[in-house]
Amino acid sequence: MAEINKAKFDADGYTLIKNVLTKEEVQKLRDASYKLIKEDEKNGNYIIHRFAKNHIGCLTAIPEFRSLILDDRVIEIATKLLGEKPTFFGDCIMEIGIGNRGFHKDTANRNDQNHPDWTEEYPVIRIAFYLEDHSSHSGGLKVRVGSQNTVKTNEGKAIILPTQTGDAAAFCLRTSHAGNAVRLKFAPNLSLHNSLEKRIPKFLKVPEEKERISIFLTYGLKSGALNRYMEYMFNHGVYKKRILNSNYSNDLKEEITSKVNFIDITESFQEYNN
Repeated sequence: MAEINKAKFDADGYTLIKNVLTKEEVQKLRDASYKLIKEDEKNGNYIIHRFAKNHIGCLTAIPEFRSLILDDRVIEIATKLLGEKPTFFGDCIMEIGIGNRGFHKDTANRNDQNHPDWTEEYPVIRIAFYLEDHSSHSGGLKVRVGSQNTVKTNEGKAIILPTQTGDAAAFCLRTSHAGNAVRLKFAPNLSLHNSLEKRIPKFLKVPEEKERISIFLTYGLKSGALNRYMEYMFNHGVYKKRILNSNYSNDLKEEITSKVNFIDITESFQEYNN
């Protein structure tokens, strides 16, 4: 695994960590993803977001994904970027297919520069794994460099991250980012506006290497920012479904807390509604 540069992450709002997973590990996750969605289709335990199928429920219930969430390499990334032992609180997503396009933030507050989400420290990050190559193929992640300090989603240089199989892309939830980037055959590194991406004819696009499978894992430090983000989850329709379809046995809690700090979001959700 490549070196992790926290100073650059803090300055840019994102970082790309090379060679976190082996190709064999990535293939196992691809196989597990298809198996999970196939089971979800039988019992209706999924949603379609744009054109992507999303599992509903915490991924710690599935051994292959739990191993990734608690993997020492992933925990090391989160620890170094956050500065101390991270907290996992059940926010983890796997999706297959073409998801959301267009630059956006993932914070609870996205439009008030004077809100605490923007005036205080924001120690909540997301670590993304794309289980296919996007260094020379379409379908990857775009970010705006240094955009984590403004609510505006059109500020900061837009770049397409050259993620390869096994890489991890980490970003602050305040960083402007967009999924499913389109690469042009004649200018593959040019980041296009979302409205243009939708209009580019197929013969001008670099195709995806294979069907897009992405996994997003969120870690944070116990803070006002994390509390506000969890409250946002409690009031968001899709997140509420994920929480209600999650369950943490005592054995699972013990396994999680052996690696990271843990907030049982199902219990927090019940307390919030009481």
